[in-house]
Amino acid sequence: MSEPNPDQASQETTRLVLQMDAAISAFRAGQLSGVQALDAASQIVRDPSIDLTIENMPGTYTRPVERRVPRRPNRVELAVLTVLADTYGAEMLSNSSLGYVLRLFARHGGVVLAQRVLFGESAADQQLSVMLTATRVALTQVSALFEDQFLRRPML
Repeated sequence: MSEPNPDQASQETTRLVLQMDAAISAFRAGQLSGVQALDAASQIVRDPSIDLTIENMPGTYTRPVERRVPRRPNRVELAVLTVLADTYGAEMLSNSSLGYVLRLFARHGGVVLAQRVLFGESAADQQLSVMLTATRVALTQVSALFEDQFLRRPML
């Protein structure tokens, strides 16, 4: 079987980005997304922006959290989604490990995900970086194109 031509590959990437965009938007709106990895997470965590408190424990509180991610992916996030779709293809929607990446993207945004892959120092960030090694060059290019977005937002 021959390799798909560039137009077919571009069309497939575009289709996947649109599908992931719709799924992430639905997840962020608290609706079913049609992607098992996101829908399972939304049933476990109803509102990820709210910290839980431990009843009757001194010093615990629910901190107010401003919404850091847009309801719909913006152009920077779409660039990160394009990198993921171009690199991993349809596996982004069916592979459970990549589903974890999609959940991180939906909860924290594409900029934070890319920052963690490129610059993260924690053990979890290092694992994420190894898992997404194939995206590092393209994510570096995206971070250079949208430098103001990457330098403005603190990592989690």
